[in-house]
Amino acid sequence: MNTSQIKHAKTISPALQNQNHDVPTAGHYGAEGTYNKVASRYYFPGMRKYIAEYVKNCPDCNRYKPSNQKPTGLLRTPVYAQRFETLDIDLFGPLPETSSGKKWIFLVEDTSTKWVELFALKEATSVNCAKTLVEEVFLRYGLPRRLISDNGPQFISAVMQQTCNFLGIKQDLIPVYHSQANPSERKNRDLKPRLAILVRDEHDSWEEKLPMIRFALNTAKCETTNHTAAFLQFGRELRTTDDVTHDLRALIDNDNFVDEITPYLKRFSRLTTEIKDHVEQKQDKRKMYYDRRRRQAFYTPGDQVWVTLHPISKSQNKKSRKFMPKREGPYLVITNRSPTTYDIADPAKPDEVLGTYHSSALRAYELPVSRDSGTIVPLRRRGRPKKYSADSSPRRRTSQRGSL
Repeated sequence: MNTSQIKHAKTISPALQNQNHDVPTAGHYGAEGTYNKVASRYYFPGMRKYIAEYVKNCPDCNRYKPSNQKPTGLLRTPVYAQRFETLDIDLFGPLPETSSGKKWIFLVEDTSTKWVELFALKEATSVNCAKTLVEEVFLRYGLPRRLISDNGPQFISAVMQQTCNFLGIKQDLIPVYHSQANPSERKNRDLKPRLAILVRDEHDSWEEKLPMIRFALNTAKCETTNHTAAFLQFGRELRTTDDVTHDLRALIDNDNFVDEITPYLKRFSRLTTEIKDHVEQKQDKRKMYYDRRRRQAFYTPGDQVWVTLHPISKSQNKKSRKFMPKREGPYLVITNRSPTTYDIADPAKPDEVLGTYHSSALRAYELPVSRDSGTIVPLRRRGRPKKYSADSSPRRRTSQRGSL
């Protein structure tokens, strides 16, 4: 930009904005970098605030630049429920096909006791999942009130929805790309290394190892409840080859069974309340540490937001995820399902919900700043600022930075 252009600039034009931030030679720098570039040539009232807003709302910066802020969304802890009142489900696979043709593991966990059931499936279809739930879980432990799952096609299918509706079960789907909302994801992480250790080089032998893995998971002490899932499920620990005494069977064989079992049952009843308090204390502690790395963000129906993408590199198409947009939008907030989850839709089709997203995957969208008018004053590069007399106008006194 030459000197004559600076001298005759009268307004903050789109060309000026574009030249100092948007063009390739400007490089889409942040608020401070853009401000330093503009401030070296111009001055206008509220310049720093205006530039910060302009950069913050730049569509390209929002699409491609990473965020340096804390993720949004504070931790929401679940309410402690009765046994087999809330179940979470997930699929693990596909795995090497076994001799019986199985390729998937269907995992079902009770969120209260942490009791786990593992089922080998030939195909991960909605019919197989629904049939396994009804025949192997519901008819054994009773109907739950709530079923938590991710957005896999097997769980959002009409078959699963109709099954839950018919049986009076509330189906809760976790937000898209937010797997930590599903408790069974942690069990999946525990399942993988344990299976790997047992199968060794015989990768197609995983099915016969499932009973042993299930036993290990259900007899391991849980840090949250401070007890094993087996104890919370049956009121006693499962007997192993190392246990020959001090179990419930020894009490039954005793002549004083009634005298001894009565205080035992009373203790177990009190223990249920103690476990609930222990779980809540653990949840509060976990929430305190989790929220230190998070910040709150609230959206209301009608707000527009950017949605975080999860691109995948495609070498055959010469596409790298490093150069792909990190966000897409704007999208419309339709409903807020909870303080941290929202239903999102395309503004052109507000009746078609695209999915439920966690607030950490959203960023507020604001229209790009437009400042079509407003006086700017070129800076004086050399010499001292002009001195004004007491008769000078207030407008001139506020423009004391001078001109080139």
